[in-house]
Amino acid sequence: MTDDTFQDFDDDAQAPAHLKGMITAEIDVIRDIMQVVQMFLGETMVTGVILLQELENKEKKDEK
Repeated sequence: MTDDTFQDFDDDAQAPAHLKGMITAEIDVIRDIMQVVQMFLGETMVTGVILLQELENKEKKDEK
């Protein structure tokens, strides 16, 4: 890779206002999707881990 990779970019360039709005909207959509996924999968994963821990503890008690 050469050292002049970023020489084509203008240091004082500004993104248009509508582009900033579009990017912000996309980030909001991604954040909302992640919250929904966390609601449905997050609690399910915690419940599954607790179940596995209880089963492991039961197996250890049965071995004794």
